[in-house]
Amino acid sequence: MNQTAYEDARLPWHAETWAHMARALAGARVAHGLLICGPPGIGKRRFAERTVAALLCGARDANNDACGQCAACRQRRAATHPDISRLLPEDAGKKIKVEQVRRFSHALHLTPQYDTGRIGWIDPADALTVSAANSLLKTLEEPPAGCHIVLITDRLSALLPTIRSRCQLWRLPAADPVRAASWLAGQGIATDDLSDDQLRAPIALTRTDSADLHASEAAWDADLAKLLVRRANPVTVAERAAEADRVAWVAWLYRRCNDLIGAALGAGDAPGLDETTCHAARRLGASQLSAWSREVSVVARRVDSNADWRLTLEALFIDLSQRVAANR
Repeated sequence: MNQTAYEDARLPWHAETWAHMARALAGARVAHGLLICGPPGIGKRRFAERTVAALLCGARDANNDACGQCAACRQRRAATHPDISRLLPEDAGKKIKVEQVRRFSHALHLTPQYDTGRIGWIDPADALTVSAANSLLKTLEEPPAGCHIVLITDRLSALLPTIRSRCQLWRLPAADPVRAASWLAGQGIATDDLSDDQLRAPIALTRTDSADLHASEAAWDADLAKLLVRRANPVTVAERAAEADRVAWVAWLYRRCNDLIGAALGAGDAPGLDETTCHAARRLGASQLSAWSREVSVVARRVDSNADWRLTLEALFIDLSQRVAANR
């Protein structure tokens, strides 16, 4: 694999954070427990992959990135590296159970095939049940020599304090919109009509063509507008929303909540809202919309939980419909 191809994991808005990681790698000061967190859509897993690649590589470059060419790098790229153990939910959206943690911890104590040590990968770390998290504590406290455990989460607050306290925290910020726009353009994704909020989560934009995203957001806007004037069934709206990409949909909903509150406060018409929707927001009022936005935050925290996503959205939209009805 040539160096250009390896640069897929290098994201420009990670440059400052990677500079700190590169210094830690150079000084052999990388903690045994690495907790990588940040909002959805910013490339946390790419940063984690880049870190793991560097830890396993036997011939890092001047920037302390993996060479991409040694035997360890080739095996890692082929997903056959013998020293990587992964702890993931058995089914998407499910929890990581204590029995899985026990098998994972046992694997980490096996003798590594390379002298760079073993790697444990936990994703998402917030999927650990309380029992599983407690079972993991001993391994985090006393990891095998040369072992590094990488935990990834969108929801740091969902982790037990005892897990957080035993890891070195690497908090990745939202992407800088200018850097993100340049990078997305290089991926062939049009950015002219994207807002700064959308650009702050650029990885989410790579999951679908920007034209498709605009079409989806237009449909979501239409449903929201109809709910605000009592012309849509909240259950039907929830069914459609449940089929969308969760990260992109939640990012859109956060923006629209802010737009609605701004319109209710008389801050001017938001670009994403038509006049009818702005009028409906003013009628409902900033107090009611702020209260509803707190419900939106609760929903966002359940994106990767075991909660029934469709029922969660039904409750959210029924709540909004009831607020609208009470204010007519």
